Amino acid sequence: MHTRQRLIGHALEALERVGVEAFSLRSVSAAAGLTPMAVYRHFSSKEELLKEAGREAFATWQRRVESIRTTDPMEWMSQAARLYVLFALDEPARFDACFVLRTGVERRFPRDFRAGKSPVGSMIVARVEAAQAAGVLIAADALEVAMVFWAQLHGLTLLHRSGRMAMSRSAFLALAARNVEVMLAGYRAQAIERGGER
Repeated sequence: MHTRQRLIGHALEALERVGVEAFSLRSVSAAAGLTPMAVYRHFSSKEELLKEAGREAFATWQRRVESIRTTDPMEWMSQAARLYVLFALDEPARFDACFVLRTGVERRFPRDFRAGKSPVGSMIVARVEAAQAAGVLIAADALEVAMVFWAQLHGLTLLHRSGRMAMSRSAFLALAARNVEVMLAGYRAQAIERGGER
């Protein structure tokens, strides 16, 4: 692994361990077994390293979502939700760099999402719109539907990660899957009530 990539990995670990406020190039260099000056050969500042760590984390998340192959929009959303939870459990440092910490590359709602600056956000909105066009999802602002869907899942995931749920990994994954079913059923039920599904 190249030195630059190793430093990004150590930066992500440091972010998970101490957060943005206590994050420093010195701690990253020590973890990598390098001098602080060696780190400066790759990153000119702490802020640059933070941004690069954020970019790497978002790229990892995007690759996970791009692995979904189903063409059914509702099933796609279910699979994306499961991948989100697994991302939080399997790669907590990258998850936090994407969705908890401020690294300088995070997207802000609604402006950045409406401008298409979030690749995964745009994928989710496209599936919401496809489901709406098929009459199986509530007729509402697609971005807002996507954000509410994400926010509920995010909240549940953080509750588990903070130790507020006394359950095993497999039990939590099953709970999250049931929660997604309930959310999508609620959106679908409203579409049916409005005559959107025949």
